[in-house]
Amino acid sequence: MNDFFSKIDFNIKIYLNLFNINRFLFNYEIKAFIAYIKSLYLINYINFFEKKKIINSLFIIKKKFLKTNIDNINLFLEKEIINFNGELGNKIFFKINKNFQNIIIKLMLKEEIKKIHILIIFIRKCIIFLSKKYFNIPLLGLIFIEYNIPITLGHYLLSWNEMFKRDHLNLFYCKKECDDLFIDINFLTNHNCNINQNIFKKTLNFKYLTENYIDSVNNKDYICFFFHFCNNLIIHLSKICEDLIFFNNEKINFIELSNLFMYYDDILYKKINILQLIKSKIGRLYGNSINILTLLNNQVSSYNNYQEDKECLFDNIFTIKNLLNCFRIILPIIKFNKKNIYLYLLENYCIKNDIISYLIKKGVTFENSYLIFKNCEKYCIKKKINFFNISLKELKLISNLFKKDIFYFISVEGTINRNNFYGNTNLKQIIKSIQRAKFYLNNIILKFND
Repeated sequence: MNDFFSKIDFNIKIYLNLFNINRFLFNYEIKAFIAYIKSLYLINYINFFEKKKIINSLFIIKKKFLKTNIDNINLFLEKEIINFNGELGNKIFFKINKNFQNIIIKLMLKEEIKKIHILIIFIRKCIIFLSKKYFNIPLLGLIFIEYNIPITLGHYLLSWNEMFKRDHLNLFYCKKECDDLFIDINFLTNHNCNINQNIFKKTLNFKYLTENYIDSVNNKDYICFFFHFCNNLIIHLSKICEDLIFFNNEKINFIELSNLFMYYDDILYKKINILQLIKSKIGRLYGNSINILTLLNNQVSSYNNYQEDKECLFDNIFTIKNLLNCFRIILPIIKFNKKNIYLYLLENYCIKNDIISYLIKKGVTFENSYLIFKNCEKYCIKKKINFFNISLKELKLISNLFKKDIFYFISVEGTINRNNFYGNTNLKQIIKSIQRAKFYLNNIILKFND
């Protein structure tokens, strides 16, 4: 595992205990404190020089904190502010309560959502590029595993984009849920000053103020929405990885994978496909979801003293970033073997539906069309030949309804181009789908930037 991450120059530390989580949140705590100082200045509680002095001291404290190994982070922050600012520190310092912790977690989650958003943008752009590159390459499509129909590789790759598009929209909704701000001013400060919540909101780049105190105290819906996004995303990644593992089977060899797809396991002493690793993370994310839902259950409406909600959230954040970054790097280096794909398609695709559709267009009922197809099948088995090797004369012995156009109708190209309607396999429709995919991607990018 470490070998793989060293190859792709990617290293994410997962914080598995509360102490490390609080250290990570310290940066966001400083941001919130700076917003608080600016709010005090705007209501004339402190002057401009006092504001600059405190903010400068916070940057020094931040650098000092990185070099220390402090257990009680809040106590460290209080002591350092008073040490640097003296009586001014006592004048402005407030005790950080649980409600303020919600603001810090929302600040962190908003920033992490932006990072995940960038990863998904790269993946979707890469998928759209690949679908445009291979838009006319025939591929065997599996419907209910039983019926094999020809589609195109571009059409198949666009299905990946649709999965990630839904995930992208879910992520956008998570960001929206994190954009509401609640501050209990009575807990925020013990001084006789009324901080305008709108000032605090603008300083921290939140969009809304919450409407109800009791609901805001207990609101963890934004965490649930993020977990929902993670669960859907890992399902889609697992499906894609399952397909790629099938395509990489030695018997069919649709794709070629480089050594970057493999990493050496120190426990099993063998190389493991990184696609299998991505699939295996589904249990971890589901487990975190069960943990957080169990934690939030059976609590009174204004309860907010949760102790274990951060660990599950952080584990999900860094696991998802890890998986997306792996997929982001391996996706552009996948090489599709066009020859093997086409030969496998010719050997295995099912023409049953094509023949029945052809006869129905000639005015034959579905039942009679099926009987004619069965007669054709028996004839091929008897003669030990493929349907494509039957002459038109032989087909006419079975039914006079067969004409010359039957051979193009049941061909791979004919089947693909015949489905000329919205969102299907016709080449013109695929090109239009690619254009729409680019448009929707640019649209959601603009929404995230608002």
